[in-house]
Amino acid sequence: MSRPLRVTAVLPALAGGGAEVQMAELLRALPDFGIECELVTLLSAPVDADLHARLGVEHLRHTDLAVATRGGSGQGALRAVRNVVQARSALAAHLRRSAPQVVYSRLWYAGVAVASLNRRAHGFAHVANEENALSNLDDAGPIKRQARVRVIAQADRWVVPTHGLLREFVGAGAPATAGRVIHNATPLPAALPPRCGGAARFAAMGRLVPAKGFDRLIDAAAQLRDGGAEFTLDIAGEGPERAALMARITALRLDTHVRLVGFLPDPLAFLLEHDAFVLASRSEGFANVLAEAMACGLPTVAFDIDYGPSELIVPGETGLLIPDGDGAGLVHALKRLATDPELRARYGDAGRAHATRHFSVASMAEAFAQTFHDAAALQPQKGGESYVRHPWYRF
Repeated sequence: MSRPLRVTAVLPALAGGGAEVQMAELLRALPDFGIECELVTLLSAPVDADLHARLGVEHLRHTDLAVATRGGSGQGALRAVRNVVQARSALAAHLRRSAPQVVYSRLWYAGVAVASLNRRAHGFAHVANEENALSNLDDAGPIKRQARVRVIAQADRWVVPTHGLLREFVGAGAPATAGRVIHNATPLPAALPPRCGGAARFAAMGRLVPAKGFDRLIDAAAQLRDGGAEFTLDIAGEGPERAALMARITALRLDTHVRLVGFLPDPLAFLLEHDAFVLASRSEGFANVLAEAMACGLPTVAFDIDYGPSELIVPGETGLLIPDGDGAGLVHALKRLATDPELRARYGDAGRAHATRHFSVASMAEAFAQTFHDAAALQPQKGGESYVRHPWYRF
């Protein structure tokens, strides 16, 4: 019997974002495909019992290198550089001891730490995963964008969740032959609750930042109310835009229609309490929340931005796609769903079937397992990195 393939997965830290949740789902499923997994985090974070439960940390082999404490916004470029230098040294020492065949990085910070190592000297292949568009409003700055491209370009294999992102990174210089599209996944709730036929309960979810477009969703809610539709809108998430969004809700006298409900540790439970889901983002890489909403049997409405929604929503079957920035079109779509329970049910049923076929954890894990085996089978070449230049070649 052949030995399991050894894979070390690297994240910046344990957090409640989509990338961390996807990583946890993947690592729990990979042993079914003959892969032995370890999760390594570079930065420590305060223990959050709800988050650990959601990620299933107790079921993961987890090593926290804890080179620094995970900071919030405003930690500064110099501190970030110092931390990544310390992280790559600690990571190099750990990899010498654990000797994985594949190191898998997710999120750019982890990718830089892995890419800065001479993987040929350490004897591992690097699989890098990117989540977001290079034009993502939350990742502004040419240095960070260039780092993300270089991490992908030097990897033995690289993965993105949509075909649009694949085209973008290839256009930026990443080798097409090493790239692969693997859709993110979502657990499927075992049972769906009965849904009422009264006022439609819309849900939205994401970090409260400009890229998520909650300002234009709130504006659409005001027009929907003025048109006489009966509905509520709950927005789950936290972030720096909370005060501005709350002020907008108050100014538009939407207090009885729109609520900011804060961060919720169980997004599926939140979605199951609603009747439809709306995404007003200005940029996404995949939009995990759309897959989660479909898994919960919700019809979905989204702006047709560059990446994500058009590869998840089947227009007129599982939900509605609106030209990006078409506020009137968004209001019209929301009104259709708010006033037609049968349409909501039809789209919701089709969406759950679509999520079952295309966004299951098992199918994601199988695709990653094949990618890891392909990377491990590559013939090592002298040198190591073609794109990332660094002074640590001797390690």
